[in-house]
Amino acid sequence: MKKIIVPSDFSENAYAALHYASKLYGDEPMHIIVLHSYSSQNRNNNNLAGLSVKAENGKINPEEESKKLLQKIELNTPKQKHNYEFILTPESLSSTINKMVKEDEISLVVMGDKGRTSAEDVLVGSTTIKVLKSLENCPLLIVPNHVKFVVPLKIGFASDYKEFFSFSKFKPITRLVRQFNSQIYIINVGSEKELDKTQKENYDKFIVDLTEYDVDFHFVPKKGNISNTLHSVIAKEDIDLFTIIHHKHNFIKQLFREPVVSRIGKHDYVPLLVIPSKSK
Repeated sequence: MKKIIVPSDFSENAYAALHYASKLYGDEPMHIIVLHSYSSQNRNNNNLAGLSVKAENGKINPEEESKKLLQKIELNTPKQKHNYEFILTPESLSSTINKMVKEDEISLVVMGDKGRTSAEDVLVGSTTIKVLKSLENCPLLIVPNHVKFVVPLKIGFASDYKEFFSFSKFKPITRLVRQFNSQIYIINVGSEKELDKTQKENYDKFIVDLTEYDVDFHFVPKKGNISNTLHSVIAKEDIDLFTIIHHKHNFIKQLFREPVVSRIGKHDYVPLLVIPSKSK
């Protein structure tokens, strides 16, 4: 049985991530671990999984909240046969997740996008960014608070073609594509005519590698910045799930530095799947 980690502070945003993951992988039983960290750092920041941890009385009882949470998710997903487990840890979220990924064969980490105190012009909260940067060999699915689950029939994938990644090696994508018979939208911000020799070679490799899939290659002119441009394509093509391969040399660093990166998912509430280049 595959294992998924969903960090939670028992907020609506954290629940949205849990609910989305339960529905997305509803075709087979999954072991879903709800992880709550109460490290001193998270307490001081009032920010766990990118979310506020304040309750009306200023305190929460993790054990009581976990029972309510598990009862709620089982009630809201009656057809799923997932096994839910709650883990409470005093360690930091990042270190705990990486330890579990190494020792427990975790297939995916699913997090809410940001905290209630985060600025409106950012896609993800500081804790989610911290986990993204430290997460090793495991994909991260970032779920917007107001997302409504829809079958991901259109999966977007951004590439600058400076590097080639074989889709057959990225099971988080191929599994969903085959499960839902999804169409893949490969999006490049720029013009095909502007590709240099290396980019053109990689573009040709993508075409060959994706022969067995339903693929639509898009070259779109840059409008303002990369995130605005990608948002326009996502909105126009009704993309259901957006994917990025995380590699130290690719443009994801630039993408997350842009203050309006929120527009990738803010308006249309599109989940973002970030896959490390060395993912399982």
